Amino acid sequence: MARSGLGLRETLDAILTRHAGPSALARVSERPSRQANFVGVTYVIQAQSEAQIAALFADLKTCSEVLMVL
Repeated sequence: MARSGLGLRETLDAILTRHAGPSALARVSERPSRQANFVGVTYVIQAQSEAQIAALFADLKTCSEVLMVL
């Protein structure tokens, strides 16, 4: 879950690509909130290790627009 805004998707795409490669962008979905203030973005990746997931989550949490990482 993140705050909607210009450049959000590009920022998230860059983070996911850095950790999971360009294939991370193959399966992505977005769901805006009712008033479009927030957006849920789902990436489906094939993780290689727990360490990869931990590093990805840590990187996502440094993004100021990201409110929640699941």
